Amino acid sequence: MVNSNLLTLDEVVSEKYFFNIPIYQRLYVWGKEQIQTLLSDIWDACDEDKDVFYLGGTLVIERAVSDTEPNATYKLYDLIDGQQRFTTLWLISIAWEKSLADFRFEQTKSGYRHRIAFSIRPHVKQFFDAEFSGDTVHFEETRCLQDALKEIRDFPNNRKQEGGDSIDLNKLTRYIREKVKLVFTQVPDNTDLNKLFEVINNRGVQLQHHEILKAKLLSELQTDEQERYAQLWDACSYMNDYVEKNLRITSGLKIIDLFDFQASKADEEDLADASKVLKALKRLKVKSDDLNLSLAAILESDHDFEQTNSEENIEDYPAERVRSIISFPMLLQHVLRIFLAYNDRPDINKILDKDLISIFEKHWLKADPPSAEEVKAFIELLWEIRYRFDKHIVKWVEVEDGEVHAIRHLRINKSGKGSNSYSSLMRDTADSKPEFALLQSMLYHSQQMTTHYWLTPLLYFIWYEGPKNACAFLQYLDNYLLCSFNEEPLVERTRWFLEEFWCFAEGGLDVSEALNEKLGTNFAHYWFYKLEFILWYQMKDKMGNRWKNFRMTAKNSVEHISPQKQEKFDSNKVSKDVLNSFGNLSLVSRSINSEYSNKPYAEKRARFIEKNREVADSLKMDIIYKNETWNDDLANAHQQEMIIAFSTYFDQVDKIVKRIPKSN
Repeated sequence: MVNSNLLTLDEVVSEKYFFNIPIYQRLYVWGKEQIQTLLSDIWDACDEDKDVFYLGGTLVIERAVSDTEPNATYKLYDLIDGQQRFTTLWLISIAWEKSLADFRFEQTKSGYRHRIAFSIRPHVKQFFDAEFSGDTVHFEETRCLQDALKEIRDFPNNRKQEGGDSIDLNKLTRYIREKVKLVFTQVPDNTDLNKLFEVINNRGVQLQHHEILKAKLLSELQTDEQERYAQLWDACSYMNDYVEKNLRITSGLKIIDLFDFQASKADEEDLADASKVLKALKRLKVKSDDLNLSLAAILESDHDFEQTNSEENIEDYPAERVRSIISFPMLLQHVLRIFLAYNDRPDINKILDKDLISIFEKHWLKADPPSAEEVKAFIELLWEIRYRFDKHIVKWVEVEDGEVHAIRHLRINKSGKGSNSYSSLMRDTADSKPEFALLQSMLYHSQQMTTHYWLTPLLYFIWYEGPKNACAFLQYLDNYLLCSFNEEPLVERTRWFLEEFWCFAEGGLDVSEALNEKLGTNFAHYWFYKLEFILWYQMKDKMGNRWKNFRMTAKNSVEHISPQKQEKFDSNKVSKDVLNSFGNLSLVSRSINSEYSNKPYAEKRARFIEKNREVADSLKMDIIYKNETWNDDLANAHQQEMIIAFSTYFDQVDKIVKRIPKSN
């Protein structure tokens, strides 16, 4: 018999439940984005005093307690589904403790037992034993767990640095213990696991919030209009491909007829105009059964859609595999902000995936119920923003050695000769606008991944003004949004740029006071990421391909060049007064920080030079390690050089902006 009930962590502790991750389960794999999203969602629910936060389901099978403990009072379960979410809760209890301290482990008759165990993985147990005793060990097998703990521990400080509110960990951990609920489903111990996993893998996905929102909006339209606007919405909803390609798949529309390369330079091609796309859809005659297929259904079915179209509608579309930097619910909220600003209505107060429907209802659907014309205007705006998003905003592009941030432009490819010649659309395989792409990549890595508020004014600018000065606007936006030390939340500050693109008078930016602090690992990661872009922007042409080919990568750990603890005597070191200064620091990945650790300067330098022969991973470190020695004078001089680089960059951008004609 299958039993399901809602369970809190408080009940897990009181009922003495323990869990095992079976060997057939993959290890923990959640990364920065999933963890940030979960923590932000839970904190927002806690801060709003919501009665309950539903985390999702867990599927378990009860195991027999060891024969060495015949009178054991606790229960042990194999966690066979939902382990990533549940393990994250356990990591939260380890990172923050507070009200979750007794969720971490418990005293049993055989000693301390971890709340979660990992079958036949001794390194994982060693890692957590070390965590609980205050020591540190590093294994490749525990890399994701180690990074997750770091991400959780840094969350309160990072959120505050990015303009968010202060996190009350006592309140938050109490909320997690008492208000976060899981659907706890127990299946009989004689269950056929092969069949169970088949059911788990093939089960249907619940109706998503954006599909519910779509139904609400389309209900306002006439029946003969619903189909075309639904096609636009569906094409926009699948974020991990290009939107015009999605539309071609779902409707059979021959998109090359709507594309003109010369016009596309100013976003004036027909594909960029929702009204022209809608007219083309209206003219198009396709089979009714194909019209009713959603994009998700087509992608998941064995149905070969393109073979049902006439030969003249078949188009090649070479393009690398891509995925979006944001989700569709996030895009919808950025578009809503633009829609409200364009119509002089109050802004939303946050971007939050899980609150999509309530945000739309509060700020539009219930506040000012839309007419059919407004619904059409919103969906048309959605198409036009999404089309420009794909055209001008970085995506994760799959390349030989992984994924990179890049912008790939659409163009016409002509093939064959004479009567056998034909034209098709394709995406470039070379970088388009590398400067613009790297700046966006910097913002992507340095800002909160669950919001990306900087995208709203950038997308609005491109839609309203065109793409010509988009890079200069983003440089200006980044400078005056994030380097001006205003106290208002980011969502409020970005609204200023929606009301007037150039809302700050040029000049007056000075980061010297902030960078002359001695904050050590408490420096906001943004300053390091931004400096990397500035150094690349100013010096790439002088430094060769090692710098020209530089890319932003995820870095989550501040490295002391001269270490806090010396592994052995080193004459190349700085004093305590300089140790935590910006000049003696750089941002690196956690694995690099662990590798360099407390090693002397000369050894760190040798390792860096050896591993960065082809492409420099950190431009700040590349400059530092050109010094054969290291001391207070060199660290202080480097710091002042970096502050000058910031100041010079601000002046460079201001000069560019002054030459741009202002329309508002």
